[in-house]
Amino acid sequence: MSDLWQRVRGWRGSVPGGTAGIRLAVLTSIDAVGTGAFLAVSVPFITRSVGLSEGQLGLGLTVSAAIALATAIPIGVLADRIGPKKVLVWLSVWRCAWFVAYPFVQNLWQFLTVVCLLGLVDKASAPMSQALVGQVTKAEDRVRAVAILRSLRNVGFTVGALLGGIGLLIDNRAGYAAILLLNAASFAVLALLAARLPILSAPAKSLRRRFSVSVLRDVPFLSFTGINAVLTMHMTLLSIGIPLWIVGHTDVPSAVIAPLVAVNTVLAVALQVRASRDTDTMPGVARALTRAGLSLALCCVLLVAAPKLPVVLAVGVLLLAMIALTGGELFQSAGGWGGSYLLAAPKEEGVYLSVFWLGVAVQQIAAPILVSVVVTTGTTGWVVLAALFAVCGLAAPHLCRWAQKRADSRPQPEPEPTPAEAVQP
Repeated sequence: MSDLWQRVRGWRGSVPGGTAGIRLAVLTSIDAVGTGAFLAVSVPFITRSVGLSEGQLGLGLTVSAAIALATAIPIGVLADRIGPKKVLVWLSVWRCAWFVAYPFVQNLWQFLTVVCLLGLVDKASAPMSQALVGQVTKAEDRVRAVAILRSLRNVGFTVGALLGGIGLLIDNRAGYAAILLLNAASFAVLALLAARLPILSAPAKSLRRRFSVSVLRDVPFLSFTGINAVLTMHMTLLSIGIPLWIVGHTDVPSAVIAPLVAVNTVLAVALQVRASRDTDTMPGVARALTRAGLSLALCCVLLVAAPKLPVVLAVGVLLLAMIALTGGELFQSAGGWGGSYLLAAPKEEGVYLSVFWLGVAVQQIAAPILVSVVVTTGTTGWVVLAALFAVCGLAAPHLCRWAQKRADSRPQPEPEPTPAEAVQP
């Protein structure tokens, strides 16, 4: 673990964007710590302290997610008008305010009100952050910067979960409230840091002054988004699929799940930057997504083999499956970031990235149902899912070429007039 922290500290001098990049790294880490702490205590707080049932909790989260899906694109359009930095600042202020209210929830209707108001901006922060990275770093450094930030985010989630564990140990409303307010404070700090970020490109005068949703007619980009969304199912496999499979279909002790997840976390932190190499070009993006699809397919095949083996061998196979899953995660993330940057229309990055992340959000809603069906059906389900991953991976080069051709055919935006030209009759 000490080597891991040395690696993280070593990134400080290599984060693209200079001072702005370092500020983004700090911002990302603080955000991740707060979110990790919140995720650790939110469900126990609602079910134990507020006294809501699991069904009521699920209702609130479902309605919040639906609202988030509806507002992602309009917020992206707004970002193309006023800039992602301003939008991210106001999103952070909004989230801070309602997370301050979260500990004071007393009943179902208050819970629904708070989570729905948080849902208004829930799916907008990720595309705004990615768009902001594009504005504070050079084009060739964007994917590497996002990769570093994602690794730091994984470390932050782990630290946050440990802090949330303190609230779980206290196990009363005051302990939960302290952790929830810590999350609110993280958004206040995030807003302050985001407001001070220097922008290297796309100054305010060059931002769009009209709304556009042409992305909804960009079929190649939507297809790229769809393939990326399917490949992001690695998240659900990690959190739901593999644990359910181990507990319900193998003789492996459930205690093995935590070390397997730890392997995923350590590898993701250590190798994300390496996996992002060459994904600043569309051929590199295509290769990454192909590797992601094949790695996830291999993971599914290995999971099929685990129940048929003795416990010791099954643990080894599950470890290999987790390594394959992590490879799929690393390559999918890098390929998705690179492609979303390269394919976004100039001056419409906000709405394009919002649609890209909307695909991920839809997957997060649909994938738990699909993965549950896969686990229930057993071998047949895993084989079908493996085939789906493989098809998406193998189709990636064709789709990337198609999307690149569409992007190259777009009319180039007119250059902004200089101040002198602007005043001439």
